[in-house]
Order: sequence, then structure tokens, then C-alpha cells
Amino acid sequence: MIINKHVMRSTNEKQVLQQVINEGPISRSQISRNLSLNKVTVSDIYNQLLRTQFIKEIGCGVSTKNGGRKPVMAELNVNYGFVASIDMTADAVKLMYSRLNGKILHFQSFKTSDMTLTDVIDLIEDQLRNVDDYGTIHGLMGVAIALDGIIYENKILKTPIKGLTHFDLAKYLRDKLRIPVVLEKKANLTAVFERDFHDNEIFDNVVSVVVRDQIHAGIVADSRLYSGHEGEAGEVGTALLEDRHVEDHLASVNDYASEKALWARLKAIKHVERLDLTTVKHDYINHDPEVTKVFDDFVYYLSKVIANVSTAFAPDVVVLNTTVLEILPQLLTNVRESTAKLTSPSRQVPIIATKNVQSAALLGGASDIIHQALGLESLKMQFS
Repeated sequence: MIINKHVMRSTNEKQVLQQVINEGPISRSQISRNLSLNKVTVSDIYNQLLRTQFIKEIGCGVSTKNGGRKPVMAELNVNYGFVASIDMTADAVKLMYSRLNGKILHFQSFKTSDMTLTDVIDLIEDQLRNVDDYGTIHGLMGVAIALDGIIYENKILKTPIKGLTHFDLAKYLRDKLRIPVVLEKKANLTAVFERDFHDNEIFDNVVSVVVRDQIHAGIVADSRLYSGHEGEAGEVGTALLEDRHVEDHLASVNDYASEKALWARLKAIKHVERLDLTTVKHDYINHDPEVTKVFDDFVYYLSKVIANVSTAFAPDVVVLNTTVLEILPQLLTNVRESTAKLTSPSRQVPIIATKNVQSAALLGGASDIIHQALGLESLKMQFS
């Protein structure tokens, strides 16, 4: 069997850089042991990474029990460059800049409901073109854009943002800014966030269920995003459910278990056009029968969705991303209990709430573009 030496070298370089990122501060001898590569190979790659300023040395570590010279420790040079991630909706653009270790540099938000699509794209281009370099060597190294809809091979096939479907946004910005541009479904990036931003837990198989006006699922299988046929995986909101109260009546998951549907039902029983969520929370805690029934239905239908994706994909964990659990965190227990009744006793998947409802997609986007900027698309990086 003939091994391509160039490919092998490239693989070794990526693995050494991955070790510095995930395990740093780390010595070259420890890298050699972790990867089972000889010290000469590791030192050669290590020195090259130093020369290109991908990594930096930060001093000496502790010598071994046998004594000897203290090892020189290295870590990722976070001043090599930075990335941008954008959460784009029909009425707002959220923009975040992050260092290569995932740490947030800056965040800003723009209301765009009164702007044309052309003006919105011009706004994004202007912000990225004129961003400060934050004292980095190479400045902005890439941008990831999170969108609702269907995205396949970096192209927008479907989105609720009027006029954006089939417009090649990635190519447009890439040609203007001369940096990599990645487009990804918002739910997918929340799943990337759950994979990469858990301090002490490693989730190689994750389903992130995002509940907003519609319900979408982001799926990570064997540490990689699963997109399905032309990016259509995870569109669980379009599936049909049987009404628990009306016989022979079917409607979409979005009609039963989305935040939009939940808020609409609460407004109807309260006879208001605008909800006071503090009052809703008070009524639920105090067992108002009408409010309790609405939330019980929400939990019932959402549990059906979770049970289905749990059975289909057998993830290590299902993560719920919804503002409903920020308002009423106790509902998570109800969801767990309801889902348990719908799944096999031998396969009870843990269900947790996300650590970051508002910024999960932005941080997942940062991780996605950092992987590309460092040439580590196929290797896992861990951020705190």
C-alpha cells in the first residue's frame, strides 16, 4: 500500500495543531506521546507552526519525576487572526467577532425590518470590510452566516428572508472581501455549538432542537454535521402530528409545538394582543387551569418530536434551545417525563437545555469558520 507523503504530512500537521489547541499549553514531547509520532517529526512541524505564528511558546512547564530540563510549553496564538459570525433574520442582523479560541471579541445587533435586502447586504459588507484588526496579525480570516431555511453546498435553497433564496450570498461576499464565507442552517450551528462548547463533556452525537416560530433540528453524527438530502435533514417542524383533542385531525409540528403557536394560544385564552410573560409565568406556577392546559399540550407535542428524533438518530444527548425554558425552566422535567413514556426503557436519551439560547448559532458559526480558517475541517476543536 502506497501512502502519499504529502497527504500524510498534512495530516500530521493538522493533528499537531489540534493537540496545541485542545490540550495546550502543551510540550512537543507530550504531543509526540499523544499522537504516537516520533519526536523529530513533531519538532519539525512544531517549529514550522512557530515560524508561521500559528502557535506561540509561553514558558516552561514542570520537569518529569526523573528530573531533567523543563519542557517548553506552547499554545494557540490567538492573535494570529479572528473570525466573524452572523445571525441573519428578516428583521435583524446579529454580528459577533471571535478569537481563534472561540472567545468573543465584540457583539453588535442591527434592526433591519425597514431595510431592503440590498441595504442589509451592504450593511454586512461594510461592517466586515471596515472592522478593526483587534491587534491580530492577519485580521479577519473568515465569516459564517447562520440562516433559517435550507442550505446545501453553501447555497441558499430556501429561506424566509424575502429575496435571498437562490442568491449566491457566499460568493458575493467572498468576491468582495477575499475571505472564506460559510453559510449554514441556524439549527445546524446550534448543534455545532453543543458539540464544541461543553467544558467537561464530549458529545459526538447531538440533536439540537430549536424551537422558535418554527421547529428545526440540528444533527451532529459521529462529530460531523448531518445534512441529509440537499440539506433537508432536521426539518421536523413540517412533520404531521395527530391532535390529542380532536379525532382524525392532523396538523404540522409547527402548528402544535412552536413558540409562535404557544404564544398564540396564550394570547387567545387571555384575550390580549400582547403577552405579559411575567403574568403567564405566575399563572402557570399558581396552576391556572387554562394556562396549565396550554403548556401541557406544548410539552406533549414537543415530547413527540424529541422521542422521534431520539429514536431515529440515537444521539448522546438532545439539547433544547427555546426561550420557553428560560421563562419556565421547570418545564424541562415535564418534557423529560413525557418523552420517557414515548421511548424504549432501554434507550432513554438525556435531554438538557442549552447553555446559551441567544448566541448558540453565533458561537457555532464561529467554531465552523475557525475550523476552516485553520484548515482543521475534519478534526474536532474544543472551546470553553
